[in-house]
Amino acid sequence: MIYDCIVIGKGLIGSAAAKYLSQSQKKVAVLGPDETRDINDAIVFSSHYDESRIQRIIGKDAIWTLLNQQSADEYANLEKESEITFHSKVGCLYVNPYGNDAYLENAPALAKITTQKFQHFQSGDALHSSFPDFHFPNQAKGMFESSPSGYINPRLLIKAQLNIFKKNDGDILNDVVNDISYSNDNFKITTLAGKIYQSKKILLAPGAFANFLNLLKRKLLVNIKGETTIWVKVNAAEAHRLAKLPSLLYEIAEPEIQNIYLVRPLQYPDGEFYLKMGANLPGDLYFNNLEDIQEWFKSRNSNKNLETMKNALMAIMPELAIEDCLTKRCIVTFTQHGHPYIGSTDQKDLFIAAGGNGYAAMCSDALGKIAATIIQEGFFAKGFSSEDFQPVFVD
Repeated sequence: MIYDCIVIGKGLIGSAAAKYLSQSQKKVAVLGPDETRDINDAIVFSSHYDESRIQRIIGKDAIWTLLNQQSADEYANLEKESEITFHSKVGCLYVNPYGNDAYLENAPALAKITTQKFQHFQSGDALHSSFPDFHFPNQAKGMFESSPSGYINPRLLIKAQLNIFKKNDGDILNDVVNDISYSNDNFKITTLAGKIYQSKKILLAPGAFANFLNLLKRKLLVNIKGETTIWVKVNAAEAHRLAKLPSLLYEIAEPEIQNIYLVRPLQYPDGEFYLKMGANLPGDLYFNNLEDIQEWFKSRNSNKNLETMKNALMAIMPELAIEDCLTKRCIVTFTQHGHPYIGSTDQKDLFIAAGGNGYAAMCSDALGKIAATIIQEGFFAKGFSSEDFQPVFVD
């Protein structure tokens, strides 16, 4: 069988794009590995193998803001059609411990292009009065976004997208692609398991792995960074006490830790409750090849950052009743212009959607729709242009 389109990568963007493609094209497949049970068996990796990603609406600029709004607008219909609940509307709190910054100053103007409601706070005391579980310096200033901001469950969001994709007769293929070639007006896709698939068009949505496994002849200009998250185990009573805790973006900029993000304690598949916190750290690694990424996920020592991250968390939440802490590793792909790369490549009918810059989870539905619209219609969705997402390649 020759597919109309195969989406390579069934993460957040790939699963969304596949769903939108399947609404109007008859033969669509999404191809990528399932979440592995043993990380040592994995070839490629993802950062969406957990229960939470922050959802906010007012982004860094107008493009991110519109992407966030359009995605959040789809959640209710997506949950209803898939019968899977993945979105929690506890709100999102942004705080700069040093005072005003460009984001806080620009937020009111950006909010005008959305329906988002927000509230500014002019001191740490005012923030603590409204959010008593958090403690900030008194010179801090912040902003709270109410519903639909909060967090999403990335595992369940992907499951919801693929649930609808399957209802639309899409094929879900569990494998890793290691070669793409083109002949006789069709692509030939070869997998590590030795399977061969043919398709008229391809959308590459492989996260941080677009430049590897012989997917692209011309490599994307990206920076790929490892990131450490700390998972703080609490008991069920503590998780219940913090059930309404908003997601937090904390723009701390100290030599040992920067740019904290935090989501309230949630129950994970092992039955335990964990609060998740991530941050940028001075020792974060950047990768240029697949082998180094595999080593990072399989064997690098992220626990060396545990005490630094735990101390930073306790400064924000000193009353948190911690039972245990562990770290996990993830990965972020940064593009040249700070927006995702979405569009055509220099190979006919081969398209790309990659480079989330750390913000793609909260707007993955809109990113997938943009990619699908380009493939189906040849133009960008309303409100966006090709210049916003132009892929940049290595010379």
